[in-house]
Amino acid sequence: MQQYTCTKEIAEAANRCFEWEVYHFLHTWVQNHEDKTLLQFDQPLDEYLANDALRDFFLNTRHPIQQLLKNRSIACHLGRRARGVYFDPISGDPLLAFTEQRIYNLARRMDSERMHVPFRSVHPNKQTEAGDTAEISTYPTGSEEIRYNSGNHFTSRPANGNVFDEHSKHCTAKSAGNLHVLFKRGFLEERLHDAKALTAEMHEAGETQPQFFVIFSRHSLIEGHFGTSLVIMDPANPDFPRRVMVCDTLLKELPHHPRWWHHFIAEYSNVFGDAIAEIVEDLSHPLQKVNIKGDNPYRHDWDCPYYATSMAAALADLVKNNPDLLLNGSVHDIHNAMKAIMQDYYHPDHEIKTRSEIQQANRLKRWKSGREVIKDLVVEISRKSSYEL
Repeated sequence: MQQYTCTKEIAEAANRCFEWEVYHFLHTWVQNHEDKTLLQFDQPLDEYLANDALRDFFLNTRHPIQQLLKNRSIACHLGRRARGVYFDPISGDPLLAFTEQRIYNLARRMDSERMHVPFRSVHPNKQTEAGDTAEISTYPTGSEEIRYNSGNHFTSRPANGNVFDEHSKHCTAKSAGNLHVLFKRGFLEERLHDAKALTAEMHEAGETQPQFFVIFSRHSLIEGHFGTSLVIMDPANPDFPRRVMVCDTLLKELPHHPRWWHHFIAEYSNVFGDAIAEIVEDLSHPLQKVNIKGDNPYRHDWDCPYYATSMAAALADLVKNNPDLLLNGSVHDIHNAMKAIMQDYYHPDHEIKTRSEIQQANRLKRWKSGREVIKDLVVEISRKSSYEL
């Protein structure tokens, strides 16, 4: 997760080349679709291409992002690695080309969730009609929440469904044998019912080995924070776990519980009864900075999906490589074993990385999440083209 980003000068040069490519792409589109240039009115062609042609293209094209990605140069720029991006040293915002930002904004406003490239756009109510990011000074009077919330910055925008799908695909691929990674939309209580039902089915099938359930979920309807759990079940007793460990992400010192602790206990009690509170163990990792009202929005930490995914992957790896530690080891030893795997957030000596190093790791993950969406779309375009041929 080391940072290999380019200089501002190189990023600006790449952005100029991208602007040139999109200009010619739109120029060709206008020539071939003069009946669809609804916003041209009486303005000269150059002004129309600079101001409104992209919005017309989005309004009149089925899957416009896919059409743009058919252009190799455009696809290479939108899908570039983080090393080809300059990130502002203070806000963490990537230096995007002017038209590139418009593409992301318009895709979010006009197209499906699948075309919504995560973290790279602002909410539609923060856009101009052309798809530009509106200046904060233009926000309505009295709109303090809109004006200062975290959606204004790349590093503090909440994740969308694409990110969840990416993480789920990565983690559920680890499921095998008696390891079950439950990484679905919904809440902790639903996944606990799943674990209980699956264990009962295995008991009926004659299974006797302990079953390990790694659960990634939101805590509850009341508290939507993401967390991870490890539930070890004995098929001979599907109504009550053999061992339960829960992982939250907020900054704290063990053995103090995270402030969501009562939500964990409530969800477990709803499924296994009040006695479960006696065996639930705290395996939390203090990675996430608590958001402070009044702090700069780009300092807000909305990365709990990344922290919880890292913990889920680490627990899954331990099930595969050291199940006896999870069955019989101390929470302290399991905690350190997870640290050795979670190299994105911990040094080899198990010391947590600095806040700036953690922010850098998450920044690269955020860029990669957007790149994964673009790569998947390019693969789909290639597949469709091959099928048509």
